Amino acid sequence: MGQLPARIFAVDWTDHYARTQPSKIALQTMETGETRTWAQLDARVAQLDSVLRRDLRVAAGGRVAMLMQNDLRHFEIQFGCARGGLALAPLNYRLTPPELVALCGDLKPDLLVADEVSMDLAVGVAKDASIPRLISLAELERMADRVSPSPMSASIDGDAPFLILFTSGSTGRPKAAVITLNGVIWQAINQVQFGAIGDNRVHVFNPMPLFHAGGLNVFCNPALFFGGKVTVQARFDPGAAVRFIGTPANGVTHIGLPAVMYQMMADSPAFAEADFSAFRKMLFAGSQLPERLRAAYAAKGIAFLIQYGGTETGPTITSLDTARLDKVREGSCGQRVMHVQVRLVDGSGRDVARGEAGEVWVKGPAIVSRYLGRDPALDFSDGWFRTGDVARQDEDGFYFIVDRIKEMYKSGGENVYPAEVERVLMAHPAVAEVAVVGVGDDKWGEVGLAVVVPTPGQCVTLDSLRAACEGRLARYKHPRHLQLVEEMPRTGIGKIAKSQLRARFGR
Repeated sequence: MGQLPARIFAVDWTDHYARTQPSKIALQTMETGETRTWAQLDARVAQLDSVLRRDLRVAAGGRVAMLMQNDLRHFEIQFGCARGGLALAPLNYRLTPPELVALCGDLKPDLLVADEVSMDLAVGVAKDASIPRLISLAELERMADRVSPSPMSASIDGDAPFLILFTSGSTGRPKAAVITLNGVIWQAINQVQFGAIGDNRVHVFNPMPLFHAGGLNVFCNPALFFGGKVTVQARFDPGAAVRFIGTPANGVTHIGLPAVMYQMMADSPAFAEADFSAFRKMLFAGSQLPERLRAAYAAKGIAFLIQYGGTETGPTITSLDTARLDKVREGSCGQRVMHVQVRLVDGSGRDVARGEAGEVWVKGPAIVSRYLGRDPALDFSDGWFRTGDVARQDEDGFYFIVDRIKEMYKSGGENVYPAEVERVLMAHPAVAEVAVVGVGDDKWGEVGLAVVVPTPGQCVTLDSLRAACEGRLARYKHPRHLQLVEEMPRTGIGKIAKSQLRARFGR
């Protein structure tokens, strides 16, 4: 069957389900137990649409930035923006003020919304980034309460910007991926076969931050597209998470987490009594599945759904059938999902032979077509998105991630870009040269190792490097290890040979 056209008629999800299943619960916040039916959600979306466009005067095509902990209101604002033709840009509240100011400089939001926890941070960011208006979540709620919901007055443009999610490239320079509503719909369709998410009986539990594509678009938005339910946890508490998802009466069917969060749940006392019989899928992505983690959940009757992808790609590119334990043990990330095309190419852009390693290029209706304010030629070739990852494909059509062209590593599910950290560490007076590489860690998956050539006569300590990062980089980006060397290994063109550093110090 050929690939379907990328453009489809975009339906306002909340309007549709408010008419067809008005009393069904759509959203819930775990800690408070607060819920929204589809009818309540649709009414709130109508109110927020009115407030954003008429009272706050954000014109169609505008951008709304948000600093907010996980809460069902995230989705109310998301759909309120979509109905008014606005793009929502949820920001990482873990970043430092300088990092957020840089993001907002590229984004140029018309409005910044912040919850109580993030308001002090937001005040400084709004001022330094010259954001025209800052509003608290509480004030936005009060304004919405005073508005009478009105019926939809216009259809939604599915090809207009729906979400702007920040990612990064190998240089560490943040990039703003422009995601359309149609792109999210195709992501939902791509999750049907392996993800088993294509009906309204789905219940996703999500403790992942909603500023991440992993938290927002892997399961949550697809579940809502099919009329399912999403429960969010404001801040990850492994014991509380296990008690909630391990109670079959709560009906949780889906969850997707990085290794460190699954391990924290497995280490919690509540894990022994948890009953996961209601589950359809527990998704694992972002790294190789540790055997001890696989075994711990297998003893509870769970076989992980393994997937590979990124913010710009839906996220889902490949998915591994949970029944293929042989491929799990070989380290495969699965087969490509239906509406994604994949090429593995060499440095000249030519397809490599089956079994050989090549850079992953992808194309499909869920793949972004651009970054905000960036020349597409830097990231795309004839419509193919160049992921920067290296993979091989076996004779059965299963993919295996081999390495990264980009130097990025993941620590606790968060992307860390060495060039960004290196720039900060080079300001340390005792550092003559520095290279940061990701090394394995039992808890966080990977952490940073700083390999340093000290300035002659100077002393470098790990504590002093971490102090240099304080206030300039989020804590998860700080190096956890230090190795002193007299000189760096070099490539033939004089660059630091990080592959040699990983081989020498990676363990």
